[in-house]
Amino acid sequence: MIVNDRSDQRSATAGVGIIVNPKHVATRRAYTELSEALRNRAAAYRTMTTTAVRDGRWQAEQLVDWGAEVIIVLGGDGTIRAAAPVLAEAGIPAALVPTGTANVLSRHVGLGSTRQAIAHCLSILRSAGDEADASIRRIPINTAKVRRADGRWEQTAFLCLAGIGGDARAVARHHGLPGLAGYAWGAARALFAQGLTVTGDAVTSGEPVWSVMASKVARPAGPISVFPSARVDDEQFSALTVGPLPRGSARAVRAWAGIAAACLKGRPESHPLMHYRSTTAVTIRLDAPAPAQLDGDLIGDCLELRLSAGRQRLLVSAPRP
Repeated sequence: MIVNDRSDQRSATAGVGIIVNPKHVATRRAYTELSEALRNRAAAYRTMTTTAVRDGRWQAEQLVDWGAEVIIVLGGDGTIRAAAPVLAEAGIPAALVPTGTANVLSRHVGLGSTRQAIAHCLSILRSAGDEADASIRRIPINTAKVRRADGRWEQTAFLCLAGIGGDARAVARHHGLPGLAGYAWGAARALFAQGLTVTGDAVTSGEPVWSVMASKVARPAGPISVFPSARVDDEQFSALTVGPLPRGSARAVRAWAGIAAACLKGRPESHPLMHYRSTTAVTIRLDAPAPAQLDGDLIGDCLELRLSAGRQRLLVSAPRP
């Protein structure tokens, strides 16, 4: 649905497409501020909102057909992920205004707040190709092939993080509290989840593990660097297998306390239950279905997850370091 269309006005700036995920109040506030600023600059823009059925891909296609030269995404990681393949194929740069819950990609390209992001959007429109290339980050679009619990195969894209097991259970339970506190609450409830019996190249032992993840970002939730070697524009994943956890509640609590201490010291790889490696592909097969997540969004129970680092790149305009 088009919420606003200023394409009939003369403009000194490029045509601006805007994708809005209206789920959060922060999105509506940010959109009001951004649209007012664009009107003050007589900018040609077209805005489209996401829906439960159309989560960003269709909106990106419509804006590309309209002729947008830059597309601003107001939403979270899920909205960016849905639009990314279309924008990458068209070679159109994206500007991000983080109004989701975790805003992982935005944080890792240097956008810490909606106000900063809107200011950056306006600055790149003013420069209109002058020095814009200097602030472009080329973010790989990765591929996830998923075998569902009923045996069906699906393929989709992701940008930052994928995981199966305990981390996905934490995502599933994050609605108990708002914002990042919800993810912390979900993680606390998932710490003692049943282990996964895993086969594939992620296996480090024959015992059940808590979770298997592959990340392109250092801090997937909050300020703690869980993946110190991960880089958002890198060609490789930082793959992590957590476990096997010791049997018994008291031993498991001590193990998690040790993992937390290692993460806080900035050396999570020093803990014997945190197994890292760098790779361009991860295959995870399970004996029984378990929940999986992509970019912090639960995608349901799966029997197999095949992750591949992508060659297609999303152009993201970001502040210079």
